[in-house]
Amino acid sequence: MDADERRTGRAIARRPSSALAAAPPPAPVPAPAPTRLAARLQRAHAVADLRAQAARRLPKAVFDFIDGGAEDERTLRDNVAAFDAWMLMPRVGVDVGTRDLTRSILGYRSSLPLMMAPTGLAGFFWPDGEVAGARAAARAGIPYCLSTNSVGSIEQVADGAPDGERWFQLYFLRDRDWMQALLSRAAAARYRVLCLTVDLAVQGRRERDLRNAFTMPLKPRLSTALDLARRPAWLAGAARSRLGFGNFQVARRGFTSVAQHVASLFDPSANWDDIARIRDTWRGPMALKGLLHPADAERAVALGIEAVMVSNHGGRQLDDVPAAIEALPDVAGAVAGRAEVILDGGVRRGTDVIKALALGATACSLGRPFLWGLSAGGSEGVSRAIEIFRGELDNAMTLLGTPSLDAITRDHVRARRGGW
Repeated sequence: MDADERRTGRAIARRPSSALAAAPPPAPVPAPAPTRLAARLQRAHAVADLRAQAARRLPKAVFDFIDGGAEDERTLRDNVAAFDAWMLMPRVGVDVGTRDLTRSILGYRSSLPLMMAPTGLAGFFWPDGEVAGARAAARAGIPYCLSTNSVGSIEQVADGAPDGERWFQLYFLRDRDWMQALLSRAAAARYRVLCLTVDLAVQGRRERDLRNAFTMPLKPRLSTALDLARRPAWLAGAARSRLGFGNFQVARRGFTSVAQHVASLFDPSANWDDIARIRDTWRGPMALKGLLHPADAERAVALGIEAVMVSNHGGRQLDDVPAAIEALPDVAGAVAGRAEVILDGGVRRGTDVIKALALGATACSLGRPFLWGLSAGGSEGVSRAIEIFRGELDNAMTLLGTPSLDAITRDHVRARRGGW
C-alpha cells in the first residue's frame, strides 16, 4: 500500500472524570489528494479510453500481443461489430427506481453478470498482473479466472487474492501427469471452478506477433530498443518482475514465443473422451470454453458440464469463424437451460452485456477490457474498467425499463434491418 492509500487516524485523549460537557467533535480529516494514476484513470469514461491509455504505456509489440488477432483479423473485428446487428427496444411505465445487477454464475452470487476471462501473460503487462486483476475482481465481487499461461503461479495468485472467487483455466497438455498436477494444485489452492479451453490445439497465425518477433521476454533488436526507450514506466516494471510462464517451471528458458510454448507443451490430439475424463476428475463446477457450434454445446451438456463459454478465443485462433454474439443464440437454444452460457468476445459496453443476456447468455467475460485496464493502471485500472461497465449497465437498464437482469428478455432486442 503506497502513501496515497494509507488512512490517517487521530489518537483519542483520555477524558478527565470531572468533565461534564460533551467533547467537541473531531476536526474533519481532509481526504487524501488523488494520485496522478487515479486522476488519469478517472479521465477514462469508456473502455476505449483505457485502451488508449494502455497503448501509450506499453511497447508496440506488447500492445499488439493484446490487441491482435489471427491472419486478416476479420473475426477480431466481427466480434465487436456484430453487436451492431442488434438494437435495444425499451419499455416504459416500469418502476426502475432501484436496479438489481447481481447474477448467480455457477453458484457464486456475482455483483455483475461479468467475470474476468483467462488471459495469458497478464504479469507481462503490469508487475504481478494476475494478482492485481484477481484483487480488483474480488473487490468488485465478480469471478476471476486464472490462465494456465499466467506469469504468476496458481499459488501466488491464491495467496495474493485469498478472498476472491477464483477459477482456473486449463489447456490439454502432452504431459498428462503435469496436467493432473495443475488440477491438483488448483484444487488445493481453492480454485472453485475449472474452465477447460478446447480451441487451442495449435496457436493461430497471429501475424502481428510474427512481424514484431514477439517473445517472452522481449528479444532485443533495434526497433524494440527504440520503442522501449519511450516506455520507461513499463520497462521499469518489467525489470523488477520475474517474467516467465509461472505454472511451467519445466518450460524452456530464454526467448520463447507463445507459439513455441504452445507447440512444445499443448496436445492437439485431445478429444471428447479426454474432456469426459477431466469432467470425472474435477470435483467442482466446470465450464467448457471455445465452443461455437450448437452440437458441441449439446455434447458438453451430456457430459454433465455446467457451463459453456461461447468463444472464438477473441479472434486469435481460426480466422473467418462466427463472431461470438452471432453464435450465441443457436448455442443457447441447444443448451435450453440445462447449463449456463457465458459469452466471451467483443464485449466493450454495458449495452453489449444487455444484448448478450437478451440472446440467452447467463453472463459475459471480459478479456481485452481487463487487460487494457490492467495495462493502463494495474489493479486500479482493472477496477476502473469494472466501474465503467457497472455504470453503463445500470444506466442502460434504467432507460430500457428493466429493473433486474432477469427482466431482460429477447423482446428487448430487435435485429437491425440490413444486417451489419
